[in-house]
Amino acid sequence: MSRRRVPHPPPVMGEIRKRLRGSSIIYDNRDALAEEMLRLAGSKITDVVDIEGGTVRLKDIDDIPEHALSAIKKIKITPTRNGDQVEVELIDKVRVLQMLAKSAGLLDQEKEVDKPSVVAIEMVMPGEKDGSGNKGS
Repeated sequence: MSRRRVPHPPPVMGEIRKRLRGSSIIYDNRDALAEEMLRLAGSKITDVVDIEGGTVRLKDIDDIPEHALSAIKKIKITPTRNGDQVEVELIDKVRVLQMLAKSAGLLDQEKEVDKPSVVAIEMVMPGEKDGSGNKGS
Protein backbone atom coordinates (compact mmCIF):
# COMPACT_ATOMS: atom_id res chain seq x y z
CA MET A 1 0.00 0.00 0.00
CA SER A 2 1.50 3.30 -1.02
CA ARG A 3 1.39 6.26 1.23
CA ARG A 4 -0.73 9.12 0.00
CA ARG A 5 0.97 12.45 -0.17
CA VAL A 6 -0.96 15.59 0.73
CA PRO A 7 0.16 18.65 -1.25
CA HIS A 8 1.34 21.72 0.66
CA PRO A 9 -0.93 24.73 0.50
CA PRO A 10 0.11 27.36 -2.02
CA PRO A 11 2.08 30.36 -0.70
CA VAL A 12 -1.04 32.49 -1.06
CA MET A 13 -2.67 30.63 1.84
CA GLY A 14 0.29 31.54 4.05
CA GLU A 15 -0.19 35.20 3.21
CA ILE A 16 -3.89 34.98 4.04
CA ARG A 17 -3.10 33.34 7.38
CA LYS A 18 -0.60 36.13 8.17
CA ARG A 19 -3.22 38.77 7.40
CA LEU A 20 -5.84 37.06 9.54
CA ARG A 21 -3.36 36.69 12.40
CA GLY A 22 -2.38 40.35 12.04
CA SER A 23 -6.01 41.39 12.16
CA SER A 24 -6.59 39.50 15.40
CA ILE A 25 -3.45 41.02 16.94
CA ILE A 26 -4.64 44.51 16.03
CA TYR A 27 -8.15 43.75 17.28
CA ASP A 28 -6.86 42.33 20.57
CA ASN A 29 -4.69 45.44 21.12
CA ARG A 30 -7.15 48.05 19.86
CA ASP A 31 -7.18 50.04 23.11
CA ALA A 32 -3.40 50.41 23.17
CA LEU A 33 -3.45 51.30 19.47
CA ALA A 34 -6.07 54.01 20.05
CA GLU A 35 -4.07 55.42 22.98
CA GLU A 36 -0.91 55.58 20.87
CA MET A 37 -2.78 57.32 18.05
CA LEU A 38 -4.18 59.85 20.54
CA ARG A 39 -0.64 60.54 21.82
CA LEU A 40 0.61 61.04 18.26
CA ALA A 41 -2.30 63.34 17.48
CA GLY A 42 -1.55 65.37 20.62
CA SER A 43 2.07 66.04 19.65
CA LYS A 44 2.99 69.63 18.84
CA ILE A 45 6.00 71.15 17.12
CA THR A 46 6.71 73.05 20.34
CA ASP A 47 7.35 69.66 21.98
CA VAL A 48 10.38 69.37 19.67
CA VAL A 49 11.60 72.95 19.25
CA ASP A 50 11.85 76.09 21.38
CA ILE A 51 10.60 79.29 19.77
CA GLU A 52 11.88 82.43 21.48
CA GLY A 53 11.54 85.77 19.77
CA GLY A 54 12.55 85.14 16.18
CA THR A 55 14.80 82.19 17.05
CA VAL A 56 13.90 78.53 16.68
CA ARG A 57 16.10 75.99 18.46
CA LEU A 58 15.87 72.20 18.48
CA LYS A 59 15.40 70.91 22.03
CA ASP A 60 17.80 68.41 23.58
CA ILE A 61 16.59 64.88 23.00
CA ASP A 62 16.17 64.35 26.75
CA ASP A 63 13.74 67.29 26.86
CA ILE A 64 11.47 65.95 24.08
CA PRO A 65 8.55 63.84 25.36
CA GLU A 66 8.36 60.24 24.15
CA HIS A 67 5.09 60.78 22.27
CA ALA A 68 6.64 63.71 20.38
CA LEU A 69 9.68 61.61 19.44
CA SER A 70 7.30 59.03 17.98
CA ALA A 71 5.54 61.75 15.99
CA ILE A 72 8.73 62.92 14.23
CA LYS A 73 8.61 61.85 10.60
CA LYS A 74 11.86 63.43 9.44
CA ILE A 75 14.70 65.66 10.62
CA LYS A 76 16.91 67.23 7.99
CA ILE A 77 20.07 69.19 8.84
CA THR A 78 21.60 71.35 6.13
CA PRO A 79 24.92 73.11 6.85
CA THR A 80 24.98 76.78 5.84
CA ARG A 81 27.38 79.69 6.32
CA ASN A 82 25.24 80.99 9.15
CA GLY A 83 25.08 77.64 10.95
CA ASP A 84 23.06 74.50 10.49
CA GLN A 85 19.54 74.79 9.11
CA VAL A 86 17.30 72.24 10.82
CA GLU A 87 13.97 71.08 9.35
CA VAL A 88 11.64 69.01 11.50
CA GLU A 89 8.63 67.28 9.95
CA LEU A 90 5.98 65.65 12.11
CA ILE A 91 3.57 62.95 11.00
CA ASP A 92 0.32 63.92 9.27
CA LYS A 93 -1.80 64.85 12.27
CA VAL A 94 -4.96 65.31 10.20
CA ARG A 95 -4.69 61.76 8.88
CA VAL A 96 -4.29 60.34 12.39
CA LEU A 97 -7.31 62.31 13.58
CA GLN A 98 -9.35 61.11 10.58
CA MET A 99 -8.49 57.48 11.38
CA LEU A 100 -9.47 57.99 15.02
CA ALA A 101 -12.74 59.68 14.06
CA LYS A 102 -13.56 56.97 11.55
CA SER A 103 -12.84 54.17 14.04
CA ALA A 104 -15.07 55.94 16.59
CA GLY A 105 -17.89 56.15 14.03
CA LEU A 106 -17.82 59.93 13.86
CA LEU A 107 -17.34 60.03 10.08
CA ASP A 108 -20.18 57.68 9.18
CA GLN A 109 -22.32 59.79 6.88
CA GLU A 110 -24.73 57.09 5.83
CA LYS A 111 -27.54 56.49 8.29
CA GLU A 112 -30.32 53.95 8.00
CA VAL A 113 -32.92 56.75 7.62
CA ASP A 114 -30.94 58.29 4.76
CA LYS A 115 -31.11 55.17 2.64
CA PRO A 116 -33.71 55.18 -0.13
CA SER A 117 -36.65 52.82 0.09
CA VAL A 118 -36.87 50.06 -2.47
CA VAL A 119 -40.08 50.35 -4.48
CA ALA A 120 -41.11 47.85 -7.14
CA ILE A 121 -42.72 49.43 -10.18
CA GLU A 122 -44.33 47.28 -12.83
CA MET A 123 -45.04 49.00 -16.11
CA VAL A 124 -47.66 47.61 -18.48
CA MET A 125 -47.64 49.00 -21.98
CA PRO A 126 -50.92 49.62 -23.81
CA GLY A 127 -51.98 46.57 -25.74
CA GLU A 128 -50.07 44.15 -23.44
CA LYS A 129 -51.74 41.86 -20.96
CA ASP A 130 -51.36 42.80 -17.30
CA GLY A 131 -51.09 40.26 -14.50
CA SER A 132 -54.90 39.72 -14.40
CA GLY A 133 -55.19 38.59 -18.02
CA ASN A 134 -56.91 41.81 -19.08
CA LYS A 135 -55.55 44.05 -21.77
CA GLY A 136 -54.15 47.30 -20.46
CA SER A 137 -55.82 50.55 -21.51
